[in-house]
Amino acid sequence: MNMPFELGLDMGRRRAPDPETNDKRFIIFEREQYELKRTLSDLAGQDVEFHRNDYQLVFKKLRDFLRVEAGCTELPGTTALISEYDTFQAWMIETKIAEGHTEKEALDLPTRERLDAMQDWMREGRPSS
Repeated sequence: MNMPFELGLDMGRRRAPDPETNDKRFIIFEREQYELKRTLSDLAGQDVEFHRNDYQLVFKKLRDFLRVEAGCTELPGTTALISEYDTFQAWMIETKIAEGHTEKEALDLPTRERLDAMQDWMREGRPSS
């Protein structure tokens, strides 16, 4: 588990007396419910969302977090977000295979390369293939 240090910084900033920093909101995900509370006792009083390695559940919980905690009112529904992501994934895999990657390699890209692909996909008008 590599998260405790970064999470501690975020929690400290949230509890700071400075009004410019103490309104910080964040969402914590774990694979299985109560998994983190068994290893990080300092999480008492914090809501932790579990996902069971289901990306669709992550989308739902993150979308709901942004709507409620961040006050984002112009959000599409969870099903629309998942559909858009699935479309991007298919496009990215096709693109990466054309560049000489295998499908497995295309799904295991470094974060920077995946973010670059997302920006390319957006620039190209979010094509379906």
